Amino acid sequence: MDWFFPLSNGGEEQGLNESGVQQFKRPESLGRETCQNIGDVRDQSGQPVIAEFELVHLPSDEFPGKDKFIEYFSECRDYVLKGLPNGTGNEKTFFDNGLSILCSKTIPVLRIGDYHTTGLVGQDSERTQPFFRLLKQQGASSSQGVGGGTFGIGQRAPFAHSALRTILYSTKTEKGDRAFIAKSILASFPHPDHNGEITQAKGWWCNPSEDGKEWSAIRDTQSIPRRFQRDTVGTDLWITGFDSQNWEQVIRHSVLEHFFAAIQRKQFIIRFVENGKTIREISSVNLEQELLIAVNESRKLNSKQQHLKGLGSTLYFYKALEFPYQGKPFEKEISKIGKVKFYLYRDVNNQELPERWATMRLPLIMVESKGSTLLSNFAGLFICDNDEGNTYLAQLEGATHESWSEKETRNWSHLAMKEAKGVLRQITSFVRDVLKEVRGANMKEQEDIPNLGRYLPAEDSSESEGLGGSELAGEGTTVETGEKRSREIHQILIPNKVSNRSSLPKKKKGGGSGLNRREVGENKGGGTKRDSTRIKVSSPGIGDEPKENPILSNQNVRFRSFKVEGGYKVVLEAKADLFGDLQLKAIGEGSDFPVELNSADDLGEGRSLQIVANLVKGLELKAGIKTSLLINVDGHTDLCLAMGGA
Repeated sequence: MDWFFPLSNGGEEQGLNESGVQQFKRPESLGRETCQNIGDVRDQSGQPVIAEFELVHLPSDEFPGKDKFIEYFSECRDYVLKGLPNGTGNEKTFFDNGLSILCSKTIPVLRIGDYHTTGLVGQDSERTQPFFRLLKQQGASSSQGVGGGTFGIGQRAPFAHSALRTILYSTKTEKGDRAFIAKSILASFPHPDHNGEITQAKGWWCNPSEDGKEWSAIRDTQSIPRRFQRDTVGTDLWITGFDSQNWEQVIRHSVLEHFFAAIQRKQFIIRFVENGKTIREISSVNLEQELLIAVNESRKLNSKQQHLKGLGSTLYFYKALEFPYQGKPFEKEISKIGKVKFYLYRDVNNQELPERWATMRLPLIMVESKGSTLLSNFAGLFICDNDEGNTYLAQLEGATHESWSEKETRNWSHLAMKEAKGVLRQITSFVRDVLKEVRGANMKEQEDIPNLGRYLPAEDSSESEGLGGSELAGEGTTVETGEKRSREIHQILIPNKVSNRSSLPKKKKGGGSGLNRREVGENKGGGTKRDSTRIKVSSPGIGDEPKENPILSNQNVRFRSFKVEGGYKVVLEAKADLFGDLQLKAIGEGSDFPVELNSADDLGEGRSLQIVANLVKGLELKAGIKTSLLINVDGHTDLCLAMGGA
């Protein structure tokens, strides 16, 4: 047994900054990536997969081949730093810290063990098996079925959290086979045992072949140090030189945020171990309690915005699974990905609800979350949990699995990418339709407020003439009344009420949202039926191409805006029949800026309107008749909406 760093044989030298390692430097990456990899090798027992985390202070003499490793580590340091005469980068810090750890009495090591898994199946040369893919291959596309990984890069995450860039692996398979090996990712250096020939950056503690060109894992049980022997089926990863600062909390928060659904559905259990004894276990039994603890910790540690985007939302995504609106998820068939579900949680009395929704596919790992102002006091969770959809959506993820985008697809044709963009638009439209239907079913009676016009925005200096907004806005213009500072601009606060009740959608007898649990647009229960096939355009090039229409002018259209639940109510009134696009902007202190529209609905006709950026397309205004729109804009800050156009 020895440390084996193959020679480069004239190949390219490699530096310390390996891209696969750098990609997973963030603290939360370790828990997410390792648990995802563990979930991908679950066995057929039907039992929840268990991920176990234990901090071990390993006596340095138990580090495999310590003296030889220190020799190679030092050679690597000298060669790398010689090529950096200006001392740029963090290489010196890395090597100095690493040598200090190796020369200490103990080395901090994080053991990550898994149970109810298959272990690392396969021999050293079986290219399609997990052992080979983990230890001898990197960057090859892996499972795209029920598995979470697709790029074959997540295996680098543990190295990003090792001060020695060295991981030990010990495994036992269902057949009883054992294997032990260590892998190190450093940089190329002159090999002291081969006349200074340059090595590759990667090395293994293993059984090198006699010709020095190949290696094999240590599979003889008697040759595996007792500490590293697995007694049960599964695998242990030992992350050497682990930074143990707040490690338990960091990993616990990451796992709860990304795997809460898998835990809730009894597919995952997380354990924390100290001195061989379990000190904490998170399962479906105590998940809500653990989430509450983590949420309180997160609130103290993070800014309000960071908390809201993280665990502050996770608790309510979990509640959406446990207590969905009206007891069931909304369902819809979407091309390419099959039947999907949206779980909605609503509590109008809880101001902490994040007004965000998250996305997941079959492994039940959270991909991303998005904010929406279409509905107040809600949290939602979109899940695609069928094999067809999981396979498709997996191909729309990047290496860190944090978003779906057609731009992440590999070697897809332009037509296939455009089709993928359409699939993602259908997902967003499905969620928005649900939010709007629930909003419509629960919209409260609105009241007229005396002298409301005093607090409404004026359009510009020309408003005092003709049919500008001043007639409808009453006496007020953009004066100081009602102003507040929000982030970096001053804005006018609009009272959360709306006049003209008759323009709001009226609820029909029998109640119901009009959005059936099985198909958007079905009309069981007597609700208002929506046209689920209508295409709304929010960016050029998707669906129907937006036409070039004249921009409606504030010289011949009266404009009023009100902040209401779910967005902004806009009332338009023209002196003569007009057709054109409504351009919207926001008024700040001394300036204005465009807004990005999420949606626009005609409240009178109960239909969705086409939008492009800050334009509402194709409005027909009848002389003297008020047209009421419900506008939803991107972002959470209250705005003072005004009408663009000359």
